[in-house]
Amino acid sequence: MPRKIIDLTHILHEHVPTWTGSCGFLPAIKLDYDQRCRVQNMKMHAGVGTHIDSPAHFIPGAQEVHQLSLENLIAPLIVIDVSRGVGSNGDYRISPNDIEHFEQQCGNIKKGDLVVFNTGWHNRWGNADQYRNCDANGKMHFPAVSRDAARLLVDRDVVGIGIDTLSPDCSSIDFPVHEVLLGAGKYIVENVTNLDEVAPTGFTGYILPLKAETLVEAPVRFVAIQHT
Repeated sequence: MPRKIIDLTHILHEHVPTWTGSCGFLPAIKLDYDQRCRVQNMKMHAGVGTHIDSPAHFIPGAQEVHQLSLENLIAPLIVIDVSRGVGSNGDYRISPNDIEHFEQQCGNIKKGDLVVFNTGWHNRWGNADQYRNCDANGKMHFPAVSRDAARLLVDRDVVGIGIDTLSPDCSSIDFPVHEVLLGAGKYIVENVTNLDEVAPTGFTGYILPLKAETLVEAPVRFVAIQHT
């Protein structure tokens, strides 16, 4: 029986939702077919679309994207679905109780696992205003992760986390989840999609970022492959 392969990556285009709301991706044609072949260049933020934050994003001297090991970027995938609890609540914060409830149902999270949260927010990706969900003061509201939940996952010694929103911190000015996870040498993947198609366990996550020096964030192709 063929293994199930799920692409967890959004397609990049110039209207994708971004942290600031400005255009994060702009391809341009330098040469075209009348000159034998099409040649393009790209302008984009490093942290646009489905992308990875390395520890060096917040921690000076820590690992940059190209220094992350393949052993940590290819890892058993744990998908925790909190979408029913989230609903349309842009102020939902994933708690240790959410994680512990998952473990009661599906087994304990293990050292080396990659934990990704399905909040259901990825279904808003096609509408940048709904995805960013700004109030009258311009503050974004979307599901995020609590500091205590981040600490629990560090205690479990996961390799990293993912979420189907712009950030596991939403617009918290002190970025506690980034500080906790990146400070512990873990990574974060943001703007994940298609999580409804992945079972809670039984898949391996493959994260393949652009490999370039000095990058602290980078776009990724994130794929889930079902175990045989």
